[in-house]
Amino acid sequence: MHPFTTTLTRTFWMVLGFIFVAIGIIGYITPMMPGLVFFLMATYCFAKGSRKFLRLLISNKYVGQQIIDFKRGKGMTMRTKIIAIITMLVSMFISAFFMVKIYWVKWAICITAMLVVVIIWKQKTKVES
Repeated sequence: MHPFTTTLTRTFWMVLGFIFVAIGIIGYITPMMPGLVFFLMATYCFAKGSRKFLRLLISNKYVGQQIIDFKRGKGMTMRTKIIAIITMLVSMFISAFFMVKIYWVKWAICITAMLVVVIIWKQKTKVES
């Protein structure tokens, strides 16, 4: 910890970390929302607020290895890429074609979906262990 870290700032980072963990859990349950991004933000917050909770998050059997792999630049397994792309495309296209009435918003959703597919596909493919 930085020598000028106060109890108030540590508490702030811990509370923010728990908020991101909660959103990350919702993200893993909800197909329209990414979960790992919020767990990564939580690791940043816990690194500033509580090493204990940082270790707990990184050692979690569901998300810990994904966080470590992301931080080390190891990439995603092919199975994870396919699941992420399929769930994202289904949810984005349902939003674009059944929920949104404005045409330029439909196009924006579709273009965003295609860009996300490219970003996911370009991630390094990790061999499943």
